[in-house]
Amino acid sequence: MHRHHEPPYAGGEPAAEDSGGRPSERRIDDRPDATSAPAEGPDDQEVAALYALVAERLKQAHDRVHALNVSADAKTALTRQLLIVTETAKRDLPGAARRLSRFVHDLDEGRPPLG
Repeated sequence: MHRHHEPPYAGGEPAAEDSGGRPSERRIDDRPDATSAPAEGPDDQEVAALYALVAERLKQAHDRVHALNVSADAKTALTRQLLIVTETAKRDLPGAARRLSRFVHDLDEGRPPLG
């Protein structure tokens, strides 16, 4: 399984000044890490609800793919597409929801979205 390796300071404050007297390491772009900043705004509950909905629909789609009567290669390809939707949700939740809807629609129509 692919693992994403991050520098030890990613997602938090840069390390304190080391014993060599050099300044602490800083993030390359000097911007705050969006994943560590608390969410703000009036639509936080809406975003959380959309994440929950997409997560539940992804689970259902994985179950449907697992139950399909297709080759192992076809199931692997479909599962990869669902993993792409999962990765997309981390950056673009509405886009992931749209991709997942198209994927499920194709399954409903009897056209497994292969490719």
